[in-house]
Amino acid sequence: MPRPRAVLFDFDGVLADTENVHVASWERIFAVMGLEVTPEQCSRAAEIDDRAFLTEILTAKKIEDAAIEGWVGRKQELAAAMLGDEPRLYPGVAELVRRLEHQVVLAVVTSARREDVDSVLRSGGIAGAFSTVVSKEDVTRTKPDPEPYRTALERLGVARQEAVVLEDSAAGLASARAAGLRSIAIGHRHTKGVWVGESTFLEDLADVDGVLFALGCADE
Repeated sequence: MPRPRAVLFDFDGVLADTENVHVASWERIFAVMGLEVTPEQCSRAAEIDDRAFLTEILTAKKIEDAAIEGWVGRKQELAAAMLGDEPRLYPGVAELVRRLEHQVVLAVVTSARREDVDSVLRSGGIAGAFSTVVSKEDVTRTKPDPEPYRTALERLGVARQEAVVLEDSAAGLASARAAGLRSIAIGHRHTKGVWVGESTFLEDLADVDGVLFALGCADE
């Protein structure tokens, strides 16, 4: 396969494992609010927007007139502090990024908040390797819509045939495919299944040489 000019990374589930931080942050906030919310209910926080999640919980409990923006802000401050305290990069990520940054342009394309992404990339020592970050604040439609990846290509000045994507979810892979991009599914939290579709599947990023080969960026 031709060597790509750009590699586009999803954030949570590919570069970093931040799901538990968001769940733990909401658990602490609910304790302050005096609400009993089960761990199973809190796990939903990793799947949807903070405001939508809190609204869902409050609606289920028939609570009205809650200060949603204020509680969401406190949760986001808490999560950002936790993410900055400890790098949560997956094994192999730092080495992979350092080996790629001199070969191709790199970008992060995510539905996460920009503040969270920046915090993790800084604490992991790899923030300077990425030419751009497309976060939820940068688009009107998030994954599985192709807008996030199209936005990244436009910013980088790279054609879709010249880029490859690393994703960990069905929605992310659908977004990449709709944008016309070659994609590689990264397992980390998931085993190979129907969510992978026709994408190449890698269990994780720990075997950096193997990932580089799959990307088409192996050392010659």
